Amino acid sequence: MKYFMDSEFLEGTQKKRIFGFCYGETKPTIDLISIGIVAEDGREYYAISKDFNLKEAWNRYDVKKDFGKPQGLGDKKVYWIRENVLKPIFDELVHQKLTIFDDWSFTYENIKKLINKYGKSNRLIAEEIKGFCDCGSIISNNGNNFYLYKEWDESVQDWWDVEVKEGNQPIRYKNDNQFYAYYAGYDWVAFCWLFGKMINLPQGFPMYCIDLKQELDNKIRVNIKNTNYSFSQYLKDIKNSRNYPKQINEHDALSDARWNKKLHEFINNSL
Repeated sequence: MKYFMDSEFLEGTQKKRIFGFCYGETKPTIDLISIGIVAEDGREYYAISKDFNLKEAWNRYDVKKDFGKPQGLGDKKVYWIRENVLKPIFDELVHQKLTIFDDWSFTYENIKKLINKYGKSNRLIAEEIKGFCDCGSIISNNGNNFYLYKEWDESVQDWWDVEVKEGNQPIRYKNDNQFYAYYAGYDWVAFCWLFGKMINLPQGFPMYCIDLKQELDNKIRVNIKNTNYSFSQYLKDIKNSRNYPKQINEHDALSDARWNKKLHEFINNSL
């Protein structure tokens, strides 16, 4: 089964705090904020973690240097994670859960309340992903139930996966899970850390993720071989083509996972 994933995360060092006061920084790390997974059969999984360092994510900023200082504009702090990751999560939870606040403003206190209420522990997310991707779980997708379980085949001395869709006959297939992501490096680390060490990955999970960016680049190199096309021009033409999937709600983990699935289909069917 192919799974297309994306995650939002907080990377780098984090400030150490005691009683609200900073006293140094941690070693660089990757802190999972949210994760989305789309299976090739259309099932979807999405979760927001409540274990990440929200205060660090809220306060993280980059300084955009002002090259027009004669006009008196000055340098500007850019809170990229706050505006591009936390704000959409806040809007989503307020809209979907119909949460009523006396104050609807996007504040640290309000998003903290929402994540504490609707976010999930990383341990729970790991267990849910095992069920979604592996066996022994009922998953609802747009009102349709799927039941996944393992069946031992004595004749080949191995396990088979069995998928039962509501109203259909069971489908028996060999477990060959594959994970795909776009610029997959940090996403895969955040994913694997949900389960602990690499050797703690669930049975049937590979120890690597297939990078869709590499797949796209490799396909382009094959296509332009023995032509006058440059790599950059061919890539530009591809992205401007009618069939190239357009990203919607970028930096939303589930939306990006859906786009990854469409990109994989484009690479294999249209290039």
